[in-house]
Amino acid sequence: MLNFRIQEQSVIASLEGTRRINSKISEMVKKEIVDFIEKSGKQVVLDLNGVSFIDSQGFSALKAIAELAKANERMFSLANASEDVLELVDLVGMNESFVLGKN
Repeated sequence: MLNFRIQEQSVIASLEGTRRINSKISEMVKKEIVDFIEKSGKQVVLDLNGVSFIDSQGFSALKAIAELAKANERMFSLANASEDVLELVDLVGMNESFVLGKN
């Protein structure tokens, strides 16, 4: 479900086969991205293209990834966030937790 590609100083992670980051996949997403942060030494960007919903467990996983990245002096960011996802980030008060981009 999670694909990775290396692009210069970044690892781009993208989800396939789902439009949601929820309790069914949040731990898998967290584990795989954390592995890259710890092993690669690169910035990790999660491409949210096509993702329209993130539940509380999804946000918890993303926040844990961001905190681990910061502790390891790495950057974790979210890219291509839809208006729906940006609204959810705002509603749950996590605007300051992530580096966000619409595209």
